[in-house]
Amino acid sequence: MIFRKDVVAKVPAAYDGLAEYFRDIRAFFEVISVRFAIPEYGVRLRPLGGNELFSNANSYLLTDDSAYPYYLWLPSWLGRFYIDPDRIGEQRPLDDCLTADARLIAFVWPWLGFNDAYVRDADEPECWFGVTDPRPDDPKETVRVTAESLFNYFRVERTLDTEADGWAAGDFGARDIGCNLDGRWYLRRVPLSSLTSYYEVEQNIIRPLGEKFSELAQTSATSGPPAPGPLARSVADEV
Repeated sequence: MIFRKDVVAKVPAAYDGLAEYFRDIRAFFEVISVRFAIPEYGVRLRPLGGNELFSNANSYLLTDDSAYPYYLWLPSWLGRFYIDPDRIGEQRPLDDCLTADARLIAFVWPWLGFNDAYVRDADEPECWFGVTDPRPDDPKETVRVTAESLFNYFRVERTLDTEADGWAAGDFGARDIGCNLDGRWYLRRVPLSSLTSYYEVEQNIIRPLGEKFSELAQTSATSGPPAPGPLARSVADEV
């Protein structure tokens, strides 16, 4: 057996469906970038990586040498990270600024909601978003490197310690899974089905994330680095 007939018969419709899904992902992030550029909720945010999206499947190798127990040819997770350029100045590329200077890194991660090794299946596709205050071991680490660590090693189930006002929160520090971060994270999860209009994206993503970022920015401006916390969590998980 090479190609299974029932699978081949479904391929055109399945491809069309995924193509439309990724088209919506692109439009979603374009809207977010435009809205984050306006400091309506006390802060303006710009994405790291230019037009690039972080992904848990980014090549078509025939052998599986990834960190996942199975190989993914199609990404089930996509994500972007954002920082406040006003905190670090714009005289250099955002990706090259130090995490210690940026302090806060926001994230937005849509995922399919199923078949992930580290996260319990959701009822439907979701978007995870939030704000982190990561403190890498290396004081010279750039925000780009820190963002990659967040995407690869953020584990909710290992580091969640509280939930309040719709936000889950926890500390970083899971050395046993390769995470080199201390600090704190804040996370919300919303179904993609609740993001079908500009209004819903504004109310469910833009506004809460902007307000949380502004709140934490004010706190970090008047306080020193937090003490290292207990074991943290990583990127393909469950709340």
